Amino acid sequence: MTVDEIVQKPYVQLLAMLGESNLPPGGLATVHDLALHLHLRPGVKALHAGCNAGFLSRELARRTGASILGIDISPDMAEAANLRAKQEGLDHLARYEQQDTRELPYADGEFDVVLSGGAMAFVRDHRRAVDEQIRVTKTFGLLGDVQFYYRKQPPQELLDRVSEVIEVPVPQYSREYWLDLYDTPQLQPYWRTDADAVWRTDEEVEAYSRAMVERCAQGWSEAAQEALFERFQHIFGSFNENMKYLGYTTYVYRKVDAASEPALFL
Repeated sequence: MTVDEIVQKPYVQLLAMLGESNLPPGGLATVHDLALHLHLRPGVKALHAGCNAGFLSRELARRTGASILGIDISPDMAEAANLRAKQEGLDHLARYEQQDTRELPYADGEFDVVLSGGAMAFVRDHRRAVDEQIRVTKTFGLLGDVQFYYRKQPPQELLDRVSEVIEVPVPQYSREYWLDLYDTPQLQPYWRTDADAVWRTDEEVEAYSRAMVERCAQGWSEAAQEALFERFQHIFGSFNENMKYLGYTTYVYRKVDAASEPALFL
């Protein structure tokens, strides 16, 4: 790969090509919480909406034995996720397709569980996306997600820098926005937890960026490796600074039908 290609390749395509895992907000602790509170186990059929490179669904499949279909609007991410699943011997449990979560080609009630891992912030028309996810969840099935929100307002310079990295405006939503989005008669709150995002030192970001170059760029020219390191430093340094202003909520909802008895003390 040339220096110019490294500098010019769009962020999503670069990470998909290099196989960088996109962990959900909260990292492995969130994987544990979703596995536990979505009651994932062998025989459960789940949909992972906005799968990116598939880390969350692969790890959930690995830990629980559930069968998980991941979808992403980016064909590059779906391809990268399928490759990683095959490399890790998980392709019998986790597979991936390019699909739009706002227009799912699946039958009503096809999945026991529908989950996401922070990708909903980048979807246009959240109401439509959530309604589709509810539609394909079976009655008394579970929906789970985890979403960042800003606990305090970050500097505009930082927002501009992150927007430049991800090539779209930085989504800014409150905790209450996400809770209101799922406040519908079809869903009952099942489980929820809140936490502050964590961030790393500059030295840790630099070490991570070097480790990623060593993993991804073996055999590249010295100039290409240095260009990749500088881009990683910019990407992950920007994300890390942004983390200082973020919190996240992990939540699970239970789908009910119109005939279900009302409940007061959920």
